[in-house]
Amino acid sequence: MFNRILVPVDGSRHAKRAVEAAVDVAKRYESSVYLLHAIRNLSLPKEILEMIAAGEVTESRMEILQNSAEIILENAKARFDEAGISDPKCEYVIGAPATEIAEYAKTNAIDLIVLGHRGLGPRGSLLGSVTRKLLNLTEVSCLVVT
Repeated sequence: MFNRILVPVDGSRHAKRAVEAAVDVAKRYESSVYLLHAIRNLSLPKEILEMIAAGEVTESRMEILQNSAEIILENAKARFDEAGISDPKCEYVIGAPATEIAEYAKTNAIDLIVLGHRGLGPRGSLLGSVTRKLLNLTEVSCLVVT
């Protein structure tokens, strides 16, 4: 039923819960797993920009964001490895998260998207902005984990 599962990850505790749910679903259905991180094209915090300007940090803004994406993906992948689910495909994209996730799901014939009900944004309503936008954009089944 769910042959290809996409798990968008952002490093938040909600994404970690989604990873746990996706591990369970992937084991039940012997699914292929795709882990995706969307890099928002936003500015770094003022403190990091000051460290870059002072020469304390030598990486560019994009290098910092790409390195962070790789760490987030590797941490999620480790959980699947621990569960005996081999070789989840890990990728990051640059752009608006909801749009990029929906496009990735369509392009890769994903059967199920498993995601947290919110991400790193401020607390507020039940659904975070990315989750809400994604649910409106995609025709792929979604499992929203609280």
